[in-house]
Amino acid sequence: MAARRLVALCLLLCFVSCSLAGCKGKSGGTSQSAGLTSVEAAELVWQEAKRNFGDAVLWRMAPVEERSSLTMRLASDWQNSDRSSAWFVWYADPVGENWMMFSVQGKAIASRDIGTRSFSKMAMDAEWPRERPAVAMKDAAKTVAAQGAEFSALTWTEFTYEYDSDSRKRPGWVFSFSESLASGGMLIYWFFVDGITGAVLKAVNDRNEPMELPIDREALLKPRTESHEKDLRQFFGFISTSQPEWAVRQLASSASPNEATAQMWLANFQSLSALTVVSVEQASLEQWTAEREFYKVTLDVKTSDPPEKYGWDAGRNVRWVELIPQGGGAWKVAALATNP
Repeated sequence: MAARRLVALCLLLCFVSCSLAGCKGKSGGTSQSAGLTSVEAAELVWQEAKRNFGDAVLWRMAPVEERSSLTMRLASDWQNSDRSSAWFVWYADPVGENWMMFSVQGKAIASRDIGTRSFSKMAMDAEWPRERPAVAMKDAAKTVAAQGAEFSALTWTEFTYEYDSDSRKRPGWVFSFSESLASGGMLIYWFFVDGITGAVLKAVNDRNEPMELPIDREALLKPRTESHEKDLRQFFGFISTSQPEWAVRQLASSASPNEATAQMWLANFQSLSALTVVSVEQASLEQWTAEREFYKVTLDVKTSDPPEKYGWDAGRNVRWVELIPQGGGAWKVAALATNP
C-alpha cells in the first residue's frame, strides 16, 4: 500500500511540474480583453518550433510570464474568453532531447529559449497535440466545474502530461484548488482533464487519493454512519488492558517503520499505568476517504513519567488519530498526534 502511494505520488509530481501541494498560484487580475487564448498562444509559437524541430509537440503551457513564475495572468473572464495576458509555452522535439520555450506577453512573443529536457528521448504519439491544444483551457474548465470544482478557489492551471492507468503519458489540463469549507477545514484537490477527449480523468486530494465525483461538500461534512471506530477502540483497549505489544502491532508501517521505532512506541505505551477512553469524535470529515479516517480522542491516563519523556500528562489528554487499512484485520493507526 505504501509503495503504491509512493509511486502514485511520483507520477503526480511528474504530471505537475511545480510542486502544486505548496503552490499558491494567483491570478494577475488582468482585464477581460487582455492577451491570447490557449489555442492562439500555441498557434503563435508553433511555426517557429516546427521550423526548429520539424514535428514539434506541444508539451506544456501555463498562463504565466516566466518559466518559474507562480503568478497566473488569467483574464478576469477567462472561463468564457480563454484568455491570459501572458503564456509560457514548451514545445518538445520528438526526435531529439530538446525543447523550445516561449514567453508570450500580450499578443506577441517576448522571449524564446532552447534547452535539453531532463528526460531522454521518448515515443510521442501521433495523436498528441502539435499546432494547438485539442481541448482549450476554458473547455477543460467547464468539464471540471460540472464535477463540482470551486473556481474561486483555483490556485493553478496548466497543460502538461501525466501517466494514465496503463503507465503511458497522456496530454491534459490540470487544475489545482485550495478551498475553505464551512466547517473551517481546507479541501485541497486537483482535477485532470484528458487533453484529447476533454473528459475528466480523475480528481485527487492532497494525499493523491481518488475523490468521488461530483464533489458533494454537504456529504463530505456529514458524520459517517459507517466507520472503523471499533478498530480505534481496540487499539486503545490493548493499552488499557496491559497488552501494549498488540497496540504496537496495530500501528501502520508509516508510524512504526522498523524495530527501533516499534520499541520506542512500546516504551511509550508501557509508561501508562492506566488508560480510559473518555470520548471519541469523528474529525476532519472533509478528508475522509474509503482508505482514511480521522478522530479526536479524549483519554484519561495515569503515568509517573514527566510529560517531556513520552508526551503524556497525568489526567486528561487529547489525541488526534488517523486510521488506514493496511494488511488484513483491523485498520491501523497511521498517526497519533497531540494536534490535528
